[in-house]
Amino acid sequence: RIGISLLFFVLITFYFIDFAGLLPDGMHVLAHMQFVPALLSLQIGILVFLFFLTFVLGRVYCSSICPMGVFQDIMSRIGKKKKYTYHPAKTLLRWSVLAAVLAAALLGFPLLLTLLDPYSAYGRIVVNVFKPVYMLGNNLLESVFSQFKNYTFYQVDASVLSVASLVIALLTFIIILFLAWKHGRTWCNTICPVGTVLGFLSRFSLFKVRIDQNKCNGCGLCATKCKAACIDSKNHAVDYSRCVDCFDCLEVCNKHALVYAPSSESI
Repeated sequence: RIGISLLFFVLITFYFIDFAGLLPDGMHVLAHMQFVPALLSLQIGILVFLFFLTFVLGRVYCSSICPMGVFQDIMSRIGKKKKYTYHPAKTLLRWSVLAAVLAAALLGFPLLLTLLDPYSAYGRIVVNVFKPVYMLGNNLLESVFSQFKNYTFYQVDASVLSVASLVIALLTFIIILFLAWKHGRTWCNTICPVGTVLGFLSRFSLFKVRIDQNKCNGCGLCATKCKAACIDSKNHAVDYSRCVDCFDCLEVCNKHALVYAPSSESI
């Protein structure tokens, strides 16, 4: 899971910062595999695939395909957050945000969707915050290498697109960084409209993280590793609308009381 997540994350990130055209043209498919771009471009096949994937495996899109989800995981690991706690879902807030996004889009004001779509938000951060730094690094290497008559690198314009875009990108970056650093996947399970839609579908998914009550001693160790804050260890319950299938809980349980298995399978 981690390998697939990093593969998508690295390719998508480099897709945004690749000013030299090193990636093949076909890499634009990475954008079409994202939920909102596929929806806006009416890529029915991609949408059916993502819905089917969620119905079968749960929110693996959020854990492995969405770059914003992987970015939050990386930030939470850098923050070395060791213990999370279970919190009830903020259902009213989640659905209110989704309703506001849909209403604004239908009324011809797509700005809110653009701001909260995880792929667009991540792309904005990369293009306005990371890409200029990457290009400045390229220019620095060009200055060094050219001293030795090596012209592998060339100077490029590292200026930002606009002040407004930079400010929005920085604010988005700071907010998501803080939430991921302190609380894990709060953005995914509270603000993100894609997370709300796929969270609803994942409640009915075939494969789920399940708790074997015969093995579980209620220690709560699994809940301390759950970035989605969705494991209620006291009641042996998992909020599947928020579970992003990171499988950290499976690895940490020393009683092997958690399994990722079909809902119909007895444990």
